[in-house]
Amino acid sequence: MKRILRSIAVLVAAAALMLPWMSQANAQNTWSYVSTSGNDANNCATAATACGTWEGALSKTDDNGAILCANAGHFGFLFITKSVTIDCLAGGNAQVFQINAPGKTVTLRHLSADNAQVGGGLVAIDIVAASQVYIEDVMIARSSSGAPGIRDRRAGPAVLTIKNTSIVYNTGPGIVVVPASGAIGVDLENVTSAYNTFGLAIASGGRVTIKNSFFTNNSVAGIESDGGTFLNINGSQVAFNETGILSHGSTTLSQTQIISNTTAINGATQSFGNNQIVGNSSDGTAPTIISSR
Repeated sequence: MKRILRSIAVLVAAAALMLPWMSQANAQNTWSYVSTSGNDANNCATAATACGTWEGALSKTDDNGAILCANAGHFGFLFITKSVTIDCLAGGNAQVFQINAPGKTVTLRHLSADNAQVGGGLVAIDIVAASQVYIEDVMIARSSSGAPGIRDRRAGPAVLTIKNTSIVYNTGPGIVVVPASGAIGVDLENVTSAYNTFGLAIASGGRVTIKNSFFTNNSVAGIESDGGTFLNINGSQVAFNETGILSHGSTTLSQTQIISNTTAINGATQSFGNNQIVGNSSDGTAPTIISSR
């Protein structure tokens, strides 16, 4: 019995000695860095030991951690599978961000996604799965072959917030919300979607609120909504599109300018009576005035 107890004590002591080494080997960074002079063989924990690609930095970052840019640069593709904040005030570009992180929260801030050199119809920001996605101070441009700039195709319930962001010169729609099932709640604030086919296209299950945003010079429609959608547009401008608002769902307008489109509105909308619909070749379908209660 004593020999057994001594053997157990030796095993416990050996395990205790191994734990720090194992912890260090498996440790990941709360903060990781990327740099144009970085190397993915580095630990990426400081600007001086930064990784060279997004993927290298993400692989060394803890769930709920963050990736920062040590300098401005192009850091490749990024396939996001964990909760992470990517914040590149110094300036960081990826051709493609794909988010496939069920139940996770992902934040993209101070970035650009420009895949003009990639081709093949890749979506600049493609949201496959996540609980919450926040996009702020981002420039998204030049998706090719009819691909959208941002596509949210998650199964709901899910949340997407886009603020202070421009989505421009995409050969497909600027923003597409197309729930695989359930509902996706989308909040757009100070967003510009211009020179795309559609500025914003919403499929059934999309519930979108828009504030202080601009949809201009889109070749098919500034904003399009399918049946089974809810859309509220407040304090925004829809201008110089072929059709300003193409509505097949529940669409409400407040304090919004719909100006200089070929057709202002096509389809049923509701209005609080405080919008400006002027200068269009055709005003199209007149909104139904409702009370402000």
